[in-house]
Order: sequence, then structure tokens, then C-alpha cells
Amino acid sequence: MSMVLRSVALALLAGTASLAAQAEEKPPVKIGFVTELTGPWSFFGTSCVAGLKLAEQQINTSGKRRIDFVITDNQTNPAQAVAASRSLDVQDKVLALSGPTSSDTGLAQYGYAEQNKVPFIAPVAAFPQLTKPGTRYTFRLEPNAAGWGYAIAKFVEQRKPGAKIALIYSDYALMRAITAGLKYQAPLSKLNIVADIVFPQGANDATVQAAQVLAAQPDYVFVSGAGGFDNTITNQLLDLGIKPEQIIHPFGITTQVINWGKRSVGSFYGTFFDSNLDALTTEGKTFVEQFTAQNGRPPSYVENFCYVTANVIREVIDKNPDVADDREKFRDAMSALKTKETTSGIPIEFDKNGARKEYIYFMQIQDVGEKSYKAKQTFYTEWDPEVIPVYTLVK
Repeated sequence: MSMVLRSVALALLAGTASLAAQAEEKPPVKIGFVTELTGPWSFFGTSCVAGLKLAEQQINTSGKRRIDFVITDNQTNPAQAVAASRSLDVQDKVLALSGPTSSDTGLAQYGYAEQNKVPFIAPVAAFPQLTKPGTRYTFRLEPNAAGWGYAIAKFVEQRKPGAKIALIYSDYALMRAITAGLKYQAPLSKLNIVADIVFPQGANDATVQAAQVLAAQPDYVFVSGAGGFDNTITNQLLDLGIKPEQIIHPFGITTQVINWGKRSVGSFYGTFFDSNLDALTTEGKTFVEQFTAQNGRPPSYVENFCYVTANVIREVIDKNPDVADDREKFRDAMSALKTKETTSGIPIEFDKNGARKEYIYFMQIQDVGEKSYKAKQTFYTEWDPEVIPVYTLVK
């Protein structure tokens, strides 16, 4: 190498080292992470934080400006979600908000973020109105829940044309959206809804309602209770003679599947990432191994979306360092983002309202142990978000 080239190379190295040093010297970028650590949705929120913490260990490498996630409990309470968001915005001066795994608390944060022009990345909250037309500061990583209902109808139609389906679920925003999509698509898929049973929030027994489902003689039963009540409904249906192969859960995370237990082998659940999928990337398989080693159980789509959220924020800041101190620039960079989930290879690209590609897997449980489970993919579908009127179906 000539002296000139060597000098240029040394100068470039020195410049890179200087930039890295400058990045590390700047104060950390703070992201307000308001999630469900207590209350009925804590089984999602605590899983989310586990995925986030693994990502946080990995994204804060030497030479990069640190990103700190300020984790706050919203108690599965929309009012508390707003109060926490306000505190993080006004007092902590966070760059952006994130964290909810409940659509009810997510909607509360959405209102605050849009009104106060704070970028908001929703990792696991699927209510369609989070990305309704005119949304500007919110970005939703999870496909919209009304579309899940559409996909369930297509799944049942493929398995048994003309099937009878019973619905039994809790009255939360997420479940309302899923069932709205299912009810819309059911007649188009020539399915017959023979029971539609909804429980108020806080319900804890389904004895009478499970008997009503059995009397309707459905081919499939859509089951979606909140928190531990989901397990109660499932077991009471099984006690009465509903077969596992008849039960479809719209979503399933590791802790849910383990709680359903061996009695649920043969039943189905929807997901967007699962440790049992064959289509995981090399990075996805590593994520599963590392998460399992740290937490004693495999991750599911909740942990994955929260892991991905941290990595997306890291990518946006690395590509556009000046956005770390400017909310409007950060919002613009999120809007322009074109990337992929490193764990699954599925594209991440937001439309003008902050929504992304719609897709879902349906898995069938093969075995359940104390800390893990086996499942196989039985169905996968993608759809255009406008295939059903998601923003008018659910208000």
C-alpha cells in the first residue's frame, strides 16, 4: 500500500472512531415503553418485555448511541396508559412511545400520541383504528385484528366447506375486532354462525355458556377469553365433550399453549411467529435459542414483535442519526422504512396510515410439556388490508 493510500485509510479509520466516540458520548435515546405488567393482559405484557430485554442487550453495542427503554406498567388500564404516556413525554422527554399489548390500552396511547405528535410504535396491539385513515404518528407492527377474523373464516372454509361455527369470547377491543371480521366474512365463505356468546370484562366462569355452545352442535368453536379466563373457557368446553380438533384460538402465545395443556393437543391457534415454524431465518432460530436459554421457554409472536420493535428503532436511528433528537424526523424515517423482520424475513413497510402487510399462520398443537410445546403449521394466508372494510367494521 502506498503512503498516500495508507494515510487515507488511517484518516478514515480515525474519522470512524471519532464518530463512534461521539455517538457513545451523547445521552441515551429514551423510548417510553408502556405495557401490561399487571392486570388481565399481563400474560402478554410480561412476555413482551422479555423479548424487548433480549433485544436491548444486543442493540446497544460499542460505537453506537445507546437506546434505553423506560418500561412502565399501565396496569391493563387505559387511563393509566395515558397518564404514563404523558409523564414519559413531558418529564422524561422520550423520543417515542411504544409497549402496549392490549388494544384497549393501545387505543388510549394512540389518542395521546396523535394529539401530542409523539411517534408511537405499537408492537402487539391489533385494533384496526390504531391505523385508521388520517393516522400520522402511529406505526403498527401486528396485522389488524379484523383481518384475523377474515383469515379464520378462510381457514375454516378450507377445512370444511359449509361448516357451523360457534363464537365464545370476552368483550375486549381485540376480540370485538376479530369477531367483526369473522362475522363479515362468514357468509361470504358460506359458514353458518350457530352461537355468538360474549362475556363482560372480568367474567370468570363459562359453565352455562359452554353448555349452550355444545347444544348448538358446531363443527368449530372460536374461543378467545382474556387472561386466565381463556383457559377456563377452553377446559369447560373440553369437559362437556367438545373435541380439541374443534377449537380454534385466534391467537396463541407460549404461556397460553402451555396453560391449555395436553388436553388441547389437536386444537388450533393463530400466530405471526412461532418457534415451531420451518420458515424461520438463521437469525430467527438464534433468537429462539437465546430467548429459551434466558427464559426457560420458547418465544412466541409477542416476544418476537417486541424484539423486532427494538431492532426497528435501532435500524432507523443508525440509518438516520439526526432523527434521534427530532420527533418529526424520526416519524418521517419510520414512514419511509423498508426492511424485514430479521427473525422471519417478513417485510416491514408501512402504508400512509402506519399499517403493514397482513398475514397469519394457523398452527395445530402436537404436544404440550411443562415449559415447551410442539405444533405444526396447517395454514398460511396473506391478504390485502382492504379485502374487508376493516375501518368501518370496527369503531
